[in-house]
Amino acid sequence: MIRLPESMEKIWTMRAKGMREIEIAESLGISRQAVNKALKEAKAKLFEAFFALAETFSWEIVRVNAEKGFMVARGRCGDRATRVYAFYIPQKGIRGFFGEEVPELILQHAVELRIVKRADKKELIKVLER
Repeated sequence: MIRLPESMEKIWTMRAKGMREIEIAESLGISRQAVNKALKEAKAKLFEAFFALAETFSWEIVRVNAEKGFMVARGRCGDRATRVYAFYIPQKGIRGFFGEEVPELILQHAVELRIVKRADKKELIKVLER
């Protein structure tokens, strides 16, 4: 299971929730440069993880957003083509779902990271597909 190192995950989560780099640095008592470096490394690790996942399952990537930690891909579920959505969830790693069967954990995560304003499954799919 892919997990960002704890300190990197904390910085990535704070940024994904909308905090500016300088605010994160002040909050954690570290330099803005350290925050910037951790964010760059976190994004690279998430891109790598999503691409590896897609390659493993032969999915075609449609979109990756490492800042908010999600991927949209095309895949197969049995004999039919379907959308695949994968999210990086802090302390849990990557979780995903097929089609429009959005798990509550992912829906709440999307609200926390301001991907959507309210816990609405259809709205989340709509935003991910933009």
